[in-house]
Amino acid sequence: MSTKTKEYEIRRGRTEIEVPHRGNVITFVYDKHGPGNYVNVAESITKADLDRPTMAETASFIHPAFQSDEKEFAEIKELMKNNWLWAFTGSLYVPGKGVYVQDNPEIRNGMPFMEESQLVRKLDANDLSVRFVPFGFKIGVMTSMGLAKNPYVVALASEEGAEKLAQVADKYRNKPYLWGKPYLWGFTSVDQPLTRVSALDSSWDLDDLRLGVDGSNHGDDWGGCAFGVRKTGEASRAEK
Repeated sequence: MSTKTKEYEIRRGRTEIEVPHRGNVITFVYDKHGPGNYVNVAESITKADLDRPTMAETASFIHPAFQSDEKEFAEIKELMKNNWLWAFTGSLYVPGKGVYVQDNPEIRNGMPFMEESQLVRKLDANDLSVRFVPFGFKIGVMTSMGLAKNPYVVALASEEGAEKLAQVADKYRNKPYLWGKPYLWGFTSVDQPLTRVSALDSSWDLDDLRLGVDGSNHGDDWGGCAFGVRKTGEASRAEK
């Protein structure tokens, strides 16, 4: 839809952000869903006929935002500072074993529905949407290099995504001592199976700005947002 006169032309349509991702490109539609909880934001993205971004895709989305001063990227950084970005990659922590990670798992009762037996079958079938990491990985404050090599972060975001998150984390390096170093939220052991959702933020404490990678979120907080991904095969606005 557009309005055109002799003096000006206004083109109205959705803003799209195309980013490199795993040797290809993916396109995010720059239309914020949220703030809301995990389920509400997921449903909003689905109603818009878009795909929910995984943690790997979200890493690719925020990476250029920390390399450029474009208006949209400045807004993304501000959103990460004041809220957070939901990433639709779930985690199932299993006692005595480790954590299963799944992209876009089914949602039931406000949380990802992840059963170990089903996940094992998917792993045996080489389903790339599922990964497993045994306990022994580090959580908490770490260096950006530690983040990039952390097995759980790699499972969440892929090797490429973990490296992109590390490069984002480096942008906070001007903070002294522990400030500025990334923080990974997760569990190193559990007494019972726990299912959690993922998110990214820039810390809520303005005196302690750093990248936060969250793999232990309940999903019920109402401050999260996300941007939908254009479905594969759909023509971009530029192509229409």
